Amino acid sequence: ATAAEVIRLYRLRWQVEIAFKRLKSLGAFAALRASDPRLARSWLLAHLIAAVLIETSLCEDLDSPP
Repeated sequence: ATAAEVIRLYRLRWQVEIAFKRLKSLGAFAALRASDPRLARSWLLAHLIAAVLIETSLCEDLDSPP
């Protein structure tokens, strides 16, 4: 791999880290409130869907002209 590719991948890795940190802190992912695996999966999926919808909505609002 070239130095440019390594730098690009390292930056991408940090973007993923920041996204997970934002999800954990803002989405209350740090405290899973379900003990049953099926309920935990449903809870996580619902919160991930909500996070994606919010992120998409924010990006659209930021990209639109005033």
